[in-house]
Amino acid sequence: MFEALNKCLDRLESVAMVVFMSIATILTTIQVVYRYGFSGSLFWAEEVVIYSIICMSFIGASMGVRHGTHISVDVLNAIASPAVNRWLHMIAALIGIVFAGFMTYYGFVLYFSTLDRGQLTAALRLPMAWFYLPIGVSGVLLILRYLWVINEVWKKPPVSLSEELVAESDKLI
Repeated sequence: MFEALNKCLDRLESVAMVVFMSIATILTTIQVVYRYGFSGSLFWAEEVVIYSIICMSFIGASMGVRHGTHISVDVLNAIASPAVNRWLHMIAALIGIVFAGFMTYYGFVLYFSTLDRGQLTAALRLPMAWFYLPIGVSGVLLILRYLWVINEVWKKPPVSLSEELVAESDKLI
């Protein structure tokens, strides 16, 4: 189950990142051409680029959990046994789930309260709530990713850094 969900999330996140990055890049290029080539500008382009970058950040957080690229302190992992390493990874994932749970809850609270107020963006005149929605969605994605991490660690415990170095040196010999 986790493998199929993981592949689906990988594809969804990758496509979303390409879309948001393309939007930001194309609009920034058009804006530069308009500004320096025609002495004008698109009044809404900067706002779209900013919201695209914000969405990329929230999607990137989920991708970071999947690929293990978030900032972490690996000193304990380097000296701990595989059994202890397993629990360290699980505890870190559980703390991540708690954080993502708060992020999901308060992200959706912010979305619905802003939706009720009818606040609009400055240039686009679109409901501001839609630009707060990625906070809650990202929290859900993070929870799913952390659950995947727990599943992976449970199935195959991580090895310590010293064991990885020994395995690498054995390959070289």
